[in-house]
Amino acid sequence: MSLRIALAVALVAAASMGFAVEPGAAAPDFRLMPFAGTKSASLSDYRGKVVLVDFWASWCGPCRQSLPLYNNLQADFPAEDFAIVAIGLDEDTADALAFLREHPIKYTALQNPKGDVAQAFGLKGMPSSYLIDRNGVVRYRHIGFEPRDIDALKREIAALIATH
Repeated sequence: MSLRIALAVALVAAASMGFAVEPGAAAPDFRLMPFAGTKSASLSDYRGKVVLVDFWASWCGPCRQSLPLYNNLQADFPAEDFAIVAIGLDEDTADALAFLREHPIKYTALQNPKGDVAQAFGLKGMPSSYLIDRNGVVRYRHIGFEPRDIDALKREIAALIATH
């Protein structure tokens, strides 16, 4: 079974069983390899910052809009306060790398071809993003993406940074 099919089945199962990480819960930690580089990264590496964890895949239509727009979102806030971590779920790394060449990003992109981190978060749809506070607690969850979502994200990020 391909990862795309397995992920779709897992998303449906998680949604029906209510396993999604909800706002107020601790975000599951993970350690993944980047698409570029040799040093793995974990969510706990970002403790003390507000973090947007975004799950994407090359076959996800809305991801073609969200990932490039997040470049500007990252630039809107100081690096010491805010980071974006994009987790690619493509089974074939070549597909993900082609997507990233077509839609370049300026923030961390990690690979999760097994989809285990997506399952730990209990994704209910693609793309999905989780806004995590400085202490590792999920404060907001967004399923899907529309360009107008950026304004709400900016307000949520600013509010979390202000509660330092």
